Amino acid sequence: MPTSTSPHTALITGASRGLGLALARALAAQGWTLILDARGADALEAARRELAAHTHVVALAGDVTDPAHRQALAATARNLGGLDAVINNASILGPSPQPALLDYPLDVLAQVYLANTIAPLALLQAVRTHLRPNAHILNITSDAAIEPYEGWGGYGSSKAALEQLTNILAAEHPEWRVYWVDPGDMRTALHQQAFPGEDISDRPLPETSVPGLLALLTTDFPSGRYKARELNAATEIADAAGAGCELRVALTVPDFDAAARMYREGFGLPVTREWNTPEGRGMLLDAGRATLELLDSADSAYTDQIEAGRRVSGPVRLAFAVGDVAATAAALAAHGATAEGPPVSSSWGNPSQRLRAVDGMQLTLFHPPVEGEAEPEG
Repeated sequence: MPTSTSPHTALITGASRGLGLALARALAAQGWTLILDARGADALEAARRELAAHTHVVALAGDVTDPAHRQALAATARNLGGLDAVINNASILGPSPQPALLDYPLDVLAQVYLANTIAPLALLQAVRTHLRPNAHILNITSDAAIEPYEGWGGYGSSKAALEQLTNILAAEHPEWRVYWVDPGDMRTALHQQAFPGEDISDRPLPETSVPGLLALLTTDFPSGRYKARELNAATEIADAAGAGCELRVALTVPDFDAAARMYREGFGLPVTREWNTPEGRGMLLDAGRATLELLDSADSAYTDQIEAGRRVSGPVRLAFAVGDVAATAAALAAHGATAEGPPVSSSWGNPSQRLRAVDGMQLTLFHPPVEGEAEPEG
């Protein structure tokens, strides 16, 4: 079995899927020893097998509302020499669809509070003697804790209670780093449960929130409430330390949601940061290696003629190297892009195709040349 290359150990609840599993994967890649918990034994065992290829993993199936299960987790933490981090991620939604508060079954509300508010504290009580100095505690919360969404009274109020509980815990234990973290909307089973029958494919994957969580676990932010995706910038800065520069193409788009779906779903570009403020909305997407291409007006017109049969480009055009031009063009078309012309061969003999994005931007898809050929113009 692989041994950990890091002295750090983390306990993650609700780790068989969604945000818990995404975070576990990231920590496993860094060599953290992991204690994983989830209610579904089969899914948890599948996660353990996957992650055990990278680090030492102990998986205990059970419900964190069960005192015996919490004691088993604490005993595992003791046997591994203590914990550097506890991530209370497990939670339940309650009824689906969500009822209004005056129709909310009180026995179910008690179960929601037991899982989402009381169990995280009970787990910390169980492992308190196994927390190493400067341990980091992350309690996963939600914007529903602070926003009055209709139909979210049970789940939202349980998370609001968790936030204040965590706030007080931070005041009582300045020797720890205690965080309550909003990961943002995510494409998870719990979120789908909240919107039965609806298409939630426009929600970001849980992986988009992981960099912010890693920043909290691996640096020394003050205890407090954070939004995970706002912290992604911290990891971007750390990753870019010592690098030369970043090319960022900024697009102003008339239909933000349509453009976001096309670039995110059509190309499969991961979202690294997004914001929605009174001043406006924005999103950063990781497009991999960037290259700045400069053309004079004659060459630009020539490229337009080859790819579109007429002059269509403005001063900015985006070119993407893709593995399969036809498949990518079809995926983009499914999200609103329009072909300016059929697939063609560039001057280097490589396939390419011109499209117009939903925001009006001209897009060139091209297949990179094989090793030894000249680099094609985008």
